[in-house]
Parts: sequence; structure tokens; C-alpha cells
Amino acid sequence: MKITVGIPCYNGSLYIGPTIESVLKQTRPANEVLVVDDGSTDNSAQIISHYPVKLIQHDFNKGLAVARNTILEAAMGDVIVFIDADAIADPNLLSVLLEGYENERVGGVGGQGIEANVYSLADRWRKRHASQSHSGRFKEVEFLYGLCMSFRTKVLRKVRGFNPAFRTNGEDIDVSLRVRKAGYCLRYLPDAKVYHQRTDNVLTLKRTMAAWYKAAYRAKEINNAKPWKLFAGTLYRLIADPIADLVVEHDIEMALLSWQIGWIKICALWQAHRASIRTEEQA
Repeated sequence: MKITVGIPCYNGSLYIGPTIESVLKQTRPANEVLVVDDGSTDNSAQIISHYPVKLIQHDFNKGLAVARNTILEAAMGDVIVFIDADAIADPNLLSVLLEGYENERVGGVGGQGIEANVYSLADRWRKRHASQSHSGRFKEVEFLYGLCMSFRTKVLRKVRGFNPAFRTNGEDIDVSLRVRKAGYCLRYLPDAKVYHQRTDNVLTLKRTMAAWYKAAYRAKEINNAKPWKLFAGTLYRLIADPIADLVVEHDIEMALLSWQIGWIKICALWQAHRASIRTEEQA
């Protein structure tokens, strides 16, 4: 089975070099590595060009979903492994992901992101309450996390790739739901790891969570995947997360942030719901 590794990059000069190096040092080497520079305004393309990978450049920023589709169009592998530009791959990532493709029923296999840089309150919150993981055991899942996911190339092409409407978030949920609707299962292997290099402050964290929940609602809605469950789960966590921060961790600062972000999530979901209603009324 041939593997294509695809890395979408937009203004990722701070991280892209170490990420590419981690891919080139895999115990199971990739058959090709494609890196899409999605109209970066920094020196990402210059850094990428120093490595033995195929660089594909967009003239302007087209968004994450389109960058992934560019990889899909160019890929020659049987499986495409997508790794984010700020996610350093564990040396065994590719070999572990391949183990999940035991039969043709498996359309995609994903792993988890481990937060590598935990310095600020926002970083600590993200690690505790927003880890990109489906826990520590193998399971079949509803969706794969975009920073570390793989799909059979033919399956992605069958479902027509990623939806360009999802420019920054939600494209992973949307395509995962469509792969499952096409009759395939998605597997999560916790031993497939990448080390997420991102750092946040409170403002960037709040923006990120609002954008993620809006996109997640939209992805679930257009795929008839019970978006109301996001409301239910978020309302539960609005209470549960601050209590856990106080009672278990004895962290008042974290509890206050959890309360604030909980309401930001609720507002984001409501905004996404209202936007959907307006779209239906205009149709």
C-alpha cells in the first residue's frame, strides 16, 4: 500500500520545517510528500523548497479545504495521510495508521494530537478541555481530527473530496460524515500521534473555539447528523468543566475561563443555527 503524506500550509514558517523533518524520519517512509503553500505571505514556501518534497503553491489563500483538495488531486498513494503544518509526527505515525486498514470497509484512520507547548492559561485550558483526541483506546468514531487523519484516496475521490465552504474549520468533520454515509467506517488509533506546536492566549483561544463550534454545527447540519447534540453536550460542559476545574484541580482561574468559553460556544452554536434559518428562508 503506497502512502502520500499531505501537508497544507498557510503562513506556517514557524513550524513547517520541523513538521516536514518529522515526516521524512518515519520508520515507515512515505512514498511521496506533498506540501501545499496556500498563498502564504511569510517565507513558508522558501523553507519548504529546502526539503525533498513536492511543493504546490496557490496564488492566493483559498482555504484549508481547497488546500486538501489540491493534495487529493495530485496524490498517487493508495492512502493519503494529512498532517497539519504545526503538528510534528511521531516516528511511528505512518506505520500505526496503516495497521488500521485491515479491510476495504475501513475508509479512514486517524490519530490524536498531543499538546506539546503548554505555557499559558489558554494552553493549559486547551490541553485539559479541547484535546484533539478520542480517548486512549481504539474505537470506531464519527469523525477524524484534521491535524492527524488519513483516508483511502479512492474513498475521498468517491465522496468528491473536501467542501470548499469550510475555509478554516469543520472540513474534517464534514468529510468524515460523508465517508461514513458512503458506507465506510472510521477508525481511531491512539498510538498514532502528532505533537501539536500551537500556543494561544485567551483571546486567540476564544476566537478558535467560536470558529470551531460554528463550523462543526454547519458540518453536522448539512449532513443531517443531529447538530442539536452539540447544544446538549455544550450545555453539559458549561456546568461540568468549571466544577471539575474547581473540585478536582482546585484551579479558580481555569474555572472562570471554562465558564466564559462555555458561553462563547453556546453563542457560536446559536449564531450558526440562526444563519441556517436565514439561508432556508432566502432559498
